[in-house]
Amino acid sequence: MLTFHNTLTEYEKFQICRWQYPGEYAIYNVKPTEKSGIFNPDNARNYYAFYDGDIFVGYVNLIERNNKFSIGIAVKPQLCNKGYGTQMLEICCDIARSLNPDKPLGLQVRTWNSRAIRCYEKAGFVIAGDEYELTTPSGKGIFYRMVKD
Repeated sequence: MLTFHNTLTEYEKFQICRWQYPGEYAIYNVKPTEKSGIFNPDNARNYYAFYDGDIFVGYVNLIERNNKFSIGIAVKPQLCNKGYGTQMLEICCDIARSLNPDKPLGLQVRTWNSRAIRCYEKAGFVIAGDEYELTTPSGKGIFYRMVKD
């Protein structure tokens, strides 16, 4: 059973910067010099750290803006493909519903990231609409929008 807490600690941020994703997933590696994302104090309350016992398995970024929630997720590279992402997303959806049950849930995923797409589908998300180009802090890419009812 996963446990979580709100707002990443400095130690957790340090750990995230040490995560090294292989191959094409390396675009998700976080550099400690970046000034956005986990290092932006304005975003601190949006982050939830997840643990399996005393093992830090990943985090979720839950952003409430306009008429929806937008979700970002990262699992420690060595723990990918072990079901943690799906569990984290399900808990994140529960958190979002407790904050505002009327707001829809959505996320963006690169079209080549079939591993993440499978994870999101297991958590009840579906692709909505056509693919589109987007530039993110990780670079330009082609994305799908996925939503959960």
